[in-house]
Amino acid sequence: MRRTLSAALLLALVVLVPLLAACGKEVPAGAIAAVGDGVVTQQQFDDIMEQAKAQYASQEGAPAFPEEGSAEYDQLKASIVKYLVQNAIVEQNAEELGVKVTDADVDQRFTEIVAQVGSEKKLDELLKEQNVTREQLREQISAQMLLDAVREKVYADVEITDAQAKEYFDDPENAAQFQQSETRDMRHILTETKAEAEKALAELEADPTSDKVWKQVAAEYSTDPGTKDAGGALGAWPEGRMVPEFDEAAFALEVDELSKPVKSPFGWHIIQVTAVTPAQNQTFDEAKELIKQTLLYQKQATAWDEWLKKATEKAEIVYAAGFDPVALTASPSPAPAEEPSATASPEGGE
Repeated sequence: MRRTLSAALLLALVVLVPLLAACGKEVPAGAIAAVGDGVVTQQQFDDIMEQAKAQYASQEGAPAFPEEGSAEYDQLKASIVKYLVQNAIVEQNAEELGVKVTDADVDQRFTEIVAQVGSEKKLDELLKEQNVTREQLREQISAQMLLDAVREKVYADVEITDAQAKEYFDDPENAAQFQQSETRDMRHILTETKAEAEKALAELEADPTSDKVWKQVAAEYSTDPGTKDAGGALGAWPEGRMVPEFDEAAFALEVDELSKPVKSPFGWHIIQVTAVTPAQNQTFDEAKELIKQTLLYQKQATAWDEWLKKATEKAEIVYAAGFDPVALTASPSPAPAEEPSATASPEGGE
């Protein structure tokens, strides 16, 4: 009789194709991935996983470490594998790019870290808390320095010209980035009740523009911890950034005018606008350096992604079972429909 392939057989064939394609390269025992002419070892993976567990445990209020097999655990596992594989790729391509990190380079960076932490004793305490040995730290420093050096090589020919920046500036779709809204320098007194706000207002009205008076009244009446000791100063704000009640009142005031008590979800405010900076558009000369820096970052990111993609393809990576980052982070597929049983087949017998 005519038979159809079962779902199980189809699945087996789909899985077999990449296995056959990679059959010329195997992951040796004790490794989780074969990368180019090297490997990422199980020990490297285990070390970082243990460090991750220690970091979770050391943070107050942090969520519990993800349970093995959970989606969160697989995400973490995939990120560690990606990190280690990228390090291996970078290391294998560094010599070709003429990049090297010496022991002296690592020593210098290690000394800088000690200085930042405060002392070698404090560093050792921190490393113990994070379940990291000095040797592991040195390895991580070396890997990071090598990654930075390789990136610099990849970025070497990346540049942004004034003409490219001007083209970006002149693009109508980017015009809003160079339009600066009106901003207002404001100060306020925040109280819990309207009666207290009216008392504060009465004292301010004696000399509305006096910084000294504002400091005295804020210290006496204000319940806003962020501005109480600064004379109520809020800094400069564009319209639409404060709660609606405050915003509406503030943008209706003249400079140095005192508002009546204004009710908001935080309490009662007395508001004063001390200065207004009118809306204005940046010129190209004003915006040029920021545009060039922004475009440079974007172009560098693209250059790095392209270099890493080519280097990854060249490395012909093969993962041990359970360590492929794509499989670890893939959304689960719906189960295939069951095949009809033999007895239910419309074909009948043989």
